[in-house]
Amino acid sequence: MKAYKAWDSEAVEICSTVVFAETVRQAKVIAFGTETCEGANYTDIRVRRFPEMDGHDRGRSEIDWYDPDDRKALAALGWACLETSWECDSCEARNICIQWEGAQT
Repeated sequence: MKAYKAWDSEAVEICSTVVFAETVRQAKVIAFGTETCEGANYTDIRVRRFPEMDGHDRGRSEIDWYDPDDRKALAALGWACLETSWECDSCEARNICIQWEGAQT
């Protein structure tokens, strides 16, 4: 399966997810059912190939931010939580996260 970054182009919050599909059309349909695109108009959903995450599907149609391996892979590519919290200090990806206050600059 190919990885695609998906987002709602009209959303107020800048938020995206990664979905896995064989085609752009399939990726958009899958994205339409995600929490990230919840309430979006189908025509406002955008998907773009994200080959850096190919191979992370493990039989799933969407990336799992709460899976430590997926979170580390995404954090290494510059992804981060929308807001920091008390959980940051115990996060598996804290040492590479751009949001973690303990990160080396």
